[in-house]
Amino acid sequence: MTSLEVGLNLSLSTPLRFPVRIRMLDSVPKILAGGVPVTPFNLVLLQRQREKGSTPASLDTYARAARLYVEFCAHRHRSLIQISNEEFIWFKNALMGHPFPNSDGKLVRLDGARGRRTADLMLTLLYSLTVDVMERYDVSFDWLRYRGVPHYPTDPLYSTKRSARSNASGFRRTHSIRWTPRKIMGLPDDQFIQLLRAAWDRWGSQIADGDAAYADHPEAQRGALFYRNLAMLMVLRYTGSRRSEVVQITLQDIDRAKSVIHLTTKGHKGPAERRLPVLLFPWVRDVIWIYLTRFRPIVADSPREDQHFLFLSHSVQNYGQQLSDQSVRALVNSLRPALLPPWNQQLTPHMLRHAFGYDLQKHGGPAAVVTNMRHASSRSGEPYAAGPEVFADELLLKSNTMIEQLLAEAGLLEKLQP
Repeated sequence: MTSLEVGLNLSLSTPLRFPVRIRMLDSVPKILAGGVPVTPFNLVLLQRQREKGSTPASLDTYARAARLYVEFCAHRHRSLIQISNEEFIWFKNALMGHPFPNSDGKLVRLDGARGRRTADLMLTLLYSLTVDVMERYDVSFDWLRYRGVPHYPTDPLYSTKRSARSNASGFRRTHSIRWTPRKIMGLPDDQFIQLLRAAWDRWGSQIADGDAAYADHPEAQRGALFYRNLAMLMVLRYTGSRRSEVVQITLQDIDRAKSVIHLTTKGHKGPAERRLPVLLFPWVRDVIWIYLTRFRPIVADSPREDQHFLFLSHSVQNYGQQLSDQSVRALVNSLRPALLPPWNQQLTPHMLRHAFGYDLQKHGGPAAVVTNMRHASSRSGEPYAAGPEVFADELLLKSNTMIEQLLAEAGLLEKLQP
């Protein structure tokens, strides 16, 4: 018997044991229980990577769901297919932190903490994995049931002539966790005005410590932090950038002639750092240009790669170096107390991105949202979505006028004339 057959036999017929671990092998997660590979899950994960092109992030999430189930089996001293439907209800509750009895009758908990939404995602992924295992190895899971359908071992629908996946696709899972989608909140315009005013009050007349120490003409750098931070706030608010994307913007990402900025975007197939185009509104472009041409540090002995990034540090310790995404969070956190409740407690950089999404929905429709928000989960709409140039005239005109009004209300319009 080969080692693969041994692992398969142990996982399907022999109780699983601790410790339960995940190891990476050729960029594919591999689950071990008691030092023995959990072969059915491992092969299904490998199949998804080789045959279906699953991304590392997707495989990692599937492996998390499988590991939690394997951990539950080890606590119950069961194999993968020995968990009954009644026991699986304990597992469903355990995903949300509830205790359950182990094989000795002692109450235990699964590792980690999950909300209802994440717990239901783990169930969804586990259903998908076990359907693959069921098809591949001709085994059954007592708990893998669908509402309105008799249990599949005795149901004619689950005959050898039709795959379990084709039968499962049209039915609702028996085991699911209800959760209420969190309402997406975008910062209102009046509070964004307050944010801009607070930025001016804090940094408008300040000379940063790094500029005082290293700039050739420190007095000319007065207000440099304001213009840098203003540009970052505008990029968050009017390009829909994530905070991790703001600090990755390079000089080559800005196309002033075409009014486009390219943002590093997560979750898309292709290169690890795929840059996708987003409309660059004239006022945002001009604020960036002011910072770039008047205040951005130029340090001869700084690392060459840092000099390609748009936003650089003005601190003494890291002068002229690339910022971290934590700097963007710190920027927003430092200005948040100037806002009205609940924004003075709840504002995050991502809420500025959500406000941009609302603008797109109002002015450009669903296609503009798909194109400019760059959601990886919206790939199904990409064949029907045109590029940003299709919406340029309408969006640039409406949004630039709106931005100009906001800047005027914040008392900053004259200060920002290029």
